[in-house]
Amino acid sequence: MMKHGRGSKGTVKMRAYSYLRLSVDKEEGKAQSIEAQRHAIKAYALKNGIEIVEEFADTGLSGQSAKRPAFNRMIEQATDGTNPVDIVLIYRIARLARNMRLFFNSLDGLADVGVEVISITENFGEGRRTKRMGQTISAMVAEQQAIDSSIYTSKSRRENARQGFYNGGPVAFGYETYVARKDGDKERMKLRVVPAEAAVVDQIFEWADMGRGGRWIVGELNRRGTTLRGAKFSNGNLSGILSRVTYTGVYYDKTVDDDGNVPDPEDWIAVPCPAIIDQPRFDRVNALRASRNPRRTAPHIAAGTTMLTGIAKCGTAGCSCAMTIRTGKGGRYSYYVCANRVNKGQACGTPSIPRKVLDDLVLGSVEKQVLAPERLRTLLSDVLDLSDQKRVQREAELTEARAEKTRRSTAIERLFIAMETGNIGPRDPIFAKRMEENRSALAASTTRIATLEAQLAKGSRKITPSTISRFGDLLSARLRDDDPALRKAYLRMLVSKVTVSNKQITITGPKAVLENGVCNDAPHLMGMVPIFDREWCPEEDSNLHDLAIAST
Repeated sequence: MMKHGRGSKGTVKMRAYSYLRLSVDKEEGKAQSIEAQRHAIKAYALKNGIEIVEEFADTGLSGQSAKRPAFNRMIEQATDGTNPVDIVLIYRIARLARNMRLFFNSLDGLADVGVEVISITENFGEGRRTKRMGQTISAMVAEQQAIDSSIYTSKSRRENARQGFYNGGPVAFGYETYVARKDGDKERMKLRVVPAEAAVVDQIFEWADMGRGGRWIVGELNRRGTTLRGAKFSNGNLSGILSRVTYTGVYYDKTVDDDGNVPDPEDWIAVPCPAIIDQPRFDRVNALRASRNPRRTAPHIAAGTTMLTGIAKCGTAGCSCAMTIRTGKGGRYSYYVCANRVNKGQACGTPSIPRKVLDDLVLGSVEKQVLAPERLRTLLSDVLDLSDQKRVQREAELTEARAEKTRRSTAIERLFIAMETGNIGPRDPIFAKRMEENRSALAASTTRIATLEAQLAKGSRKITPSTISRFGDLLSARLRDDDPALRKAYLRMLVSKVTVSNKQITITGPKAVLENGVCNDAPHLMGMVPIFDREWCPEEDSNLHDLAIAST
């Protein structure tokens, strides 16, 4: 054995690093513990007069991976040019690497600075070339064993998932694992609900479904002292909960195939688990979140409490600008003003209107001219139409809506695959745009399916005039809620545009929102999904509001 830079072998003690590694790998059927490796390496060093100057150990990391902190630190120190050691001692070549590229890079890098790698349990003969050949053969065998083991493990995990068992990993808040079956030493796990945690998840989705913003929900949970398994709630972990599909009663096992590739969405294995949130609510919440994404809706519109920001428009001929807010008397008064007149100083015939006056006028008009029982029945006459022609039309629409839901679900799954494989990043604008578009469209199709099924009287959700009246009462109550953010959210669900001119104020909105809400027995906020639909509009004699009267 030749040492590096320390004189003859008999005069100076050889210095060495020891490297230990433990993962799920086994040597000849027996796992070699860190302590067993340490004991054997120390005994070898003592017998051969070698001084171990530092020990490096990685636990729970595969030899196929280059991302091993202790291993990388050892290689860096050993090759930094200061000649700290002559030898790296390992228990077996497989402890160093089970990846041929990593094996060659490591050995070559160490050899370049005169550091020899010694496996204390393997004899590779004498001579540099003979030793290198033996080490290479051993490393090749170790790599193939790792590949074979990985294939076997993947097959076993996929079969375990097909049988409905949980393969491990982080457990979603609201669930815990339990041993559902034992096959010899193998414990097969499943998920079950933790009632106390599930109640928190349900409350979070209820608030989100009502239109409560993330900051409000986080603040309320922390104010109540509710924790996420001991941690405070934050916007980040709340977002994780609201986007976790597991709560709908299924999670997808994405164990890699025999070639180590993440499977396509159609090959994911759906593993059932107890549901905490029903699918329609989950879709509504995520569509609503997507519609509030800052890339889609300006933060001052999504998070502000000004009721008509973004939907109030100037109605003067040739203008059509947005109405903006201006204040006076130190902020005591606020007015809706044509943005063109404010920003460019151009003349505009639309007068300024006190904020409270216009807000109250729009709220009152919606309640009286849209949600009044008789008017609501007129607007929703199609929902009550049970003719054969309408039934055939709705059945065709139902088929198309189901197909659209499948398309959008697949598109979302493919986006997640692209993110997991590194083809696109979660902060990539294209990823964010496509994700919110698909989530919004998925929510729209899911809601449309529920609406059509109710109209076809599938199940127990038959629509009657009394159902419509009850829906109008519930929606009126939401519009008068004490929370201004919630009032704004429900009004904007019903109203898509408020056009103000010097002669009249016109209020319009999509009928689909009313149809979807009444068919689902309760008003629900929806994401801003493009809906190519006839709009409701108050009756002609109530549509014209003289501004002098409006301001009284």
